[in-house]
Amino acid sequence: MTLFSDRLAQWRGVRCERVLGVKYEAPSIELIFAVGTVIEFSDGTRLSAQFWRLTKKGRPEVSIFDHRRQYGLPAPIDALSVLRGELVGGQLLAAEMDQTTADLRFMFDNDRRLEVFNFTGFEIWEFTFPGNTGQLSNYALED
Repeated sequence: MTLFSDRLAQWRGVRCERVLGVKYEAPSIELIFAVGTVIEFSDGTRLSAQFWRLTKKGRPEVSIFDHRRQYGLPAPIDALSVLRGELVGGQLLAAEMDQTTADLRFMFDNDRRLEVFNFTGFEIWEFTFPGNTGQLSNYALED
């Protein structure tokens, strides 16, 4: 197991403090690239991510791919608001990284799971830890 994976395995008991949407300076014609997600934890760790999915009780709840999509509903989905409502105050029970893909999985109380996907070999997610150290997705497999 890598040093980063070891760190994730020991990172339990923290709470999700905030979920923020980050608008990029250069607007994209693709809605999926128009906003990023930042999750802040009670120990001072900050996760910036582009692609994610939230499941609840074993079923898909919402993903960033749903953000601002209407799907025949009365109003467009605010995926960031749903994520915020589900995770803020939630306790992290376990965290892990897939050693092949660098996808992340976070298991929270109340049977909620957040998956953060690393679809490319570039910096698609980033951790900033207390003390201003960090980890980028494209280097996570190399430590």
